[in-house]
Amino acid sequence: MLNGVPRILIVRLSAIGDVVRVLPALHALRDRYPNAQIDWAVEPKSQDVISDHPMLDQVLVYEREEGFVEGAKKFREFCRVVKGNRYDIVVDFHGLFKTGLIMRASRAKRRICFAPPRAQEMSHLFGNERVSLVSGRMNRVEENLELCKELDAKRHTLDVIIAIPEAVQDGIDDYIADEFHGDKDIINVHVPVDRKEKQWPLSHYAALVDMLLSDGRFEVLLTRGPGQESLVEEVLSLARRKPHVAPETPDLKHYAALVQHCALYVGGDTGPMHIAAAMGTPVLAIFGGTSPEKHGPMQQPARVLYKGPKNLDRHLGVDEARPFLEAIAPEEVYDTCIEMLFGKK
Repeated sequence: MLNGVPRILIVRLSAIGDVVRVLPALHALRDRYPNAQIDWAVEPKSQDVISDHPMLDQVLVYEREEGFVEGAKKFREFCRVVKGNRYDIVVDFHGLFKTGLIMRASRAKRRICFAPPRAQEMSHLFGNERVSLVSGRMNRVEENLELCKELDAKRHTLDVIIAIPEAVQDGIDDYIADEFHGDKDIINVHVPVDRKEKQWPLSHYAALVDMLLSDGRFEVLLTRGPGQESLVEEVLSLARRKPHVAPETPDLKHYAALVQHCALYVGGDTGPMHIAAAMGTPVLAIFGGTSPEKHGPMQQPARVLYKGPKNLDRHLGVDEARPFLEAIAPEEVYDTCIEMLFGKK
C-alpha cells in the first residue's frame, strides 16, 4: 500500500457475459476506493469489455498458449507480472484453480474469493478471505457484489460503463444512418449462442422475424459473431421476409455501439445479451438449458421467457433443454416484444 492507497487486482478472465457481470463490482470498488489503483486480469476474448474503462488503471491480458509446455510458460510469465505489481488486495471473481494460482502468485495481504461450492477446483485454498453465499440461486451479479462487501464496497445502481472510442461510435452511427432510412424501431435479433443447450430453434427465429417485419412498425437487424454466419444464413433461408444483416463486427465495442441504437434485444443466454443490458437496451432473453435466476439480466427493462424446471441448479444437456426451448413459441416472443415496447399486445 502506497501512502494509504491500496493496489487492487480484479481477476475475471472470461467469458464475455461473465466479465460484463463483474462491471457492477468494479464500480462498487471504485466508489469505495476512489484513489486506489484498480487493475483487471482478463483474457483477450473478453478484453474489449473493459479496455479504456475510466475506472480502471491497467488491464492485464493473459494470453494462453496451446500445448502444455508453452501454456505453462506463458502462465508463469503472467504470474510474475502479477507478483511484480505488488497488489494489496486481489479479488477472484472467477473461482477456478487457474485463477486461484494467480491470486496466490500476487502475494497480496488480502486475497478474497468465493467459498465452495461457488468456488471450484479448490481455488478457495489460495484465498485467505472466503465468502459463502446465502443462496445457491443468486444471480451472478449479486454473487460478485457479495465479494465486494468484504471490502465494505456496495453498489446502489446497476448502471455500468463499456467504453466506446469516438471513432467506433462514429462508424456505427454512419452505418445506422446509411442502412435505416425510416423512423421505425430497430429490433436486434441475435440468433447464435455459444452452447447448443441455449439455442432457440432457427425456424422459430425465422417465424419471429416474419412477424416483426409484417407488423410494419419495426426493422429487424440480425447479428452474429465470428464463425456464426451459417446460423444467420439458415434463418434467412427460412424467413419469407428479409431483415437487415449486420456486418460481422470486428470487436465487442462495435457490437456495444450497434446495440445501443436498438429499441430491443431478442436472443439467448449469451455475451451479447449481457452487453445489450449493460448498454441500456431493453432485453428479451430466451432461456433453455441455463437458470434465468443465475444468468438472466438484472438491468431493467428486461424479460426472460423460460419453460424449464423451476430452481434449476445445473446446466441442462442439449436433449434435456431442447423441448423447453421448442415450447417457447414465436407468437409468445412476438407478443412479449409488443408488451415491452408499447405496454400491450
